[in-house]
Amino acid sequence: MTDDFDVLISGAGMVGSALGLALQRQGLRTAIAERRTAQQAEAADPLQRCSLVNAGATTFLAQQGLNVASLGTAVRGMRVWDAEHAGSIQLDAADVGETVLGYICENQRLEQDLRTAFCDAGGKLLYDCQWQRSFIDAEGIELKDQKGRGYRGRLLAIAEGRQSGLRQQIFQSSIYREDYHQEAIVATVQIERPHGGVAYQRFLPTGPLALLPFADSAEGRAQASLVWSTRNLAARQLFAMDDANFLGRLQDAFGPQLGRITGIGKRGKFPLSALHVNRYVQDRVALLGDSAHGVHPLAGLGVNLGFRDVAALTRVIGDKIAKRTDFGRLEALVDFQRQRRPDNLLTVFACGALNHLFSNRSGALARLRDLGLWGTSMTPPLKRFFIRQAMGL
Repeated sequence: MTDDFDVLISGAGMVGSALGLALQRQGLRTAIAERRTAQQAEAADPLQRCSLVNAGATTFLAQQGLNVASLGTAVRGMRVWDAEHAGSIQLDAADVGETVLGYICENQRLEQDLRTAFCDAGGKLLYDCQWQRSFIDAEGIELKDQKGRGYRGRLLAIAEGRQSGLRQQIFQSSIYREDYHQEAIVATVQIERPHGGVAYQRFLPTGPLALLPFADSAEGRAQASLVWSTRNLAARQLFAMDDANFLGRLQDAFGPQLGRITGIGKRGKFPLSALHVNRYVQDRVALLGDSAHGVHPLAGLGVNLGFRDVAALTRVIGDKIAKRTDFGRLEALVDFQRQRRPDNLLTVFACGALNHLFSNRSGALARLRDLGLWGTSMTPPLKRFFIRQAMGL
């Protein structure tokens, strides 16, 4: 048997679910395949992994009926400084006449709400389902799941993440990869002083350390979300420490800005690298989110690039439908690639360059860093430009 849809989406994470929701709201018949079981997808994340959903993405999701403000903690400003030199900068939403830069949201909670909204809009969500290419013809693409059931659509959107199996099966494009030789340690920490909606990022010689605003604990204790990026060996050594020793090292590395760091939840770590697929589209297929590009987490831009992909592809599909054009054909999809590739490519390399610029002990680069931070801080138009970039506006 074969089920017919307008669009097939592989991957029910934040990006895939957001695309499904946006297309359902446009009136398209959409199915999402998710390799996890429903129980696995809905299970609580003990690491409480988070993303900064910037103001631009928040507005787009609001247009799809999702209230991000109700799911996350408001970020009203950012403080960035160099651990070994004087350079620093404060970026505030108020400087551009806004109230928030974005919201820190738990990935799991945002995913769940997007999937629920997708299903409520009439979308078909297929858990424990892995698609494999069957064939592409002049009218569409057909896929089969592991049980042999067929699914047909005019377009396949792949949003499975960096290790996408379907991308490897279907795409022949070259892929740029860079290993940063760093790992990120993530956890939720308890802090003595309230964060006040400020995201802190300190650049250490071994990599950036960020403490991001997070909701208070059930007991009312102030909390922050930790993302500590450091070189592989140091990360392994830190991860092996007990909580007391780890917190001591964290306190020394971060400083007194939030008072004492008094407790920590479960820790996790993952390797850091960059990825960019040279082509995002081919006939009947488009790549989105981490399946197309992956960046260093230092700027919190990863999922926001994915949401920009979703917004662009949704616009392109709507435009082709209005013009009575087949939106799944390559000549239609190149508009999506043309809109998104420059932004994504620039961000991949800019985040990598910032990481290399700050993660070292070079005196010459230190002076360059200080000059850049000082010059940006003292030049209001330039500062406002960076704030609006961070907000995705």
